[in-house]
Amino acid sequence: MFYLILLMAGLGAYDIIQMRAKKQKKQIVVYIVFMLLVGIFGIFYFSSPDRTSFAKLLLTIIGRKD
Repeated sequence: MFYLILLMAGLGAYDIIQMRAKKQKKQIVVYIVFMLLVGIFGIFYFSSPDRTSFAKLLLTIIGRKD
């Protein structure tokens, strides 16, 4: 999990530096939001890969259970 966070931080910093040089402020905000979501899903998966999937959990919550 440490390597996932390290990889995401490195790639994120590189991309944000490139976007800042091109003055793409709105794209930076969207990029950060997506990176945070990917990080949360990655931590959710790597913390216990044998648990119920996020998709199945979401379908159960909205009442579309098998």
